[in-house]
Amino acid sequence: MIDPRVELLLALADDELIIGHRHSHWTGVAPHIEEDLAFSSISQDEIGHAVVWYRLAAEVAGEQGVRDLATRAPAGGDHADALGLGREPNGYRNAVLVERPNGDWGYSLARHYLYDVAEDVRLTTLAGSSWQAAADATGALRREERYHLLHARTWLDRLANGPLDARIHLADGLVAALVEAPGLFEPLPGEAELVADGVLPDDHATQQQRWLEAVTADLEAVGMDHVLGGDPHHGGGEFLATASGELVARDGARAPSGSGDGGYGGRLGRHSSDFDAVWEEMTGTYRAYPGVRW
Repeated sequence: MIDPRVELLLALADDELIIGHRHSHWTGVAPHIEEDLAFSSISQDEIGHAVVWYRLAAEVAGEQGVRDLATRAPAGGDHADALGLGREPNGYRNAVLVERPNGDWGYSLARHYLYDVAEDVRLTTLAGSSWQAAADATGALRREERYHLLHARTWLDRLANGPLDARIHLADGLVAALVEAPGLFEPLPGEAELVADGVLPDDHATQQQRWLEAVTADLEAVGMDHVLGGDPHHGGGEFLATASGELVARDGARAPSGSGDGGYGGRLGRHSSDFDAVWEEMTGTYRAYPGVRW
């Protein structure tokens, strides 16, 4: 049985690694040269944050634990690399949302925004962890993530208050991303134990409620809250928010086949067909040359 702390760390690390990989695809093709630099920088940060969590997970799991998780781990190799790049696809614990292709600029910015609000909530929660190593690790990460969220909110405002076409693309992107965003808060195996021990001060349902409150406030501020609620016959939104913070698609929309309803399943290793291409590209060099150094 995997230590619940390792499950938590892999979920955090895998989200960061995969979203970082997806963000990197904007390098050289973003709408503005400044955004080539911005997304490249954010991508580098996210992958660096993944390494922090992988290293801590490797310490907890030990060498044999890493080799049990990463079937391609070479003897004596870098355990963080093994966890990040040496697992089979069903061994990854990232949310389905982060593995989706970038799509257009509206979807990428919507996902970037929703993800980084969630990341802010998650890191703030972990900062109060009884597990000092995890709490300490959040310090530097939160300082960098502050700028990621500032970037995302700047673009949210820019698109929401821009030309009609930009606003439409943003609204469509938000609707598409919101279907799967709750998967960022999918309960983890062993979560009850993590909460009882104070390792995870608040469960993911509580974190999701905080995330939804923050998202609702931001969308109201830029006049985009119609995507979340209201009367569908009078400009109402695509989603209803329940008292528990769950997002329910008004039209019964479901995540694409393979991911589970509402984007759930990633924390259990169930992914969409889009993950296969990400995994192949991301791990190709490691699989070809295990343990290589340059």
